[in-house]
Amino acid sequence: MKKQIATLFEYEKWANAKILDAIAQVKETDEKSLDIMAHILLVQMVWYSRIAGVTEPPVWAKKTLDQCKELHTVNNKILTPFIAQLTDESVKKEIDYKNTKGNKFSNTITEILTHLFNHNTYHRGQIVERLKGKIPQMPITDYIAFIREKKSL
Repeated sequence: MKKQIATLFEYEKWANAKILDAIAQVKETDEKSLDIMAHILLVQMVWYSRIAGVTEPPVWAKKTLDQCKELHTVNNKILTPFIAQLTDESVKKEIDYKNTKGNKFSNTITEILTHLFNHNTYHRGQIVERLKGKIPQMPITDYIAFIREKKSL
């Protein structure tokens, strides 16, 4: 399971970078796309914070494109070593946390990260839908495209 999580995280980084590049191509800033991208990046840190037992950032906050790019870089500097240190055993660990409404839950690291990756894929799709007709070439962020690209390197 650890290997699959690591691959999904690499996909997450790759897909987020593609979406950030696509947003940068829009002539007039699309605020909603930026809001969704900021949410994707903030939620990465929300879930990491829950796993690490530290204070969470907000799940929604206004960010510029440059701030989103910086957040993407910072998140990757934090999450890359975190994901690398996971083991097949540690991903089974139950994490107790509260959601944004204060409700208590407990899930394994595998369940949390699987949710995170799926959540962010959903929101990247929303951004792609908003970008249709606004940029010359739509980003392809399908998981299989990532795997194909990875195999061709």
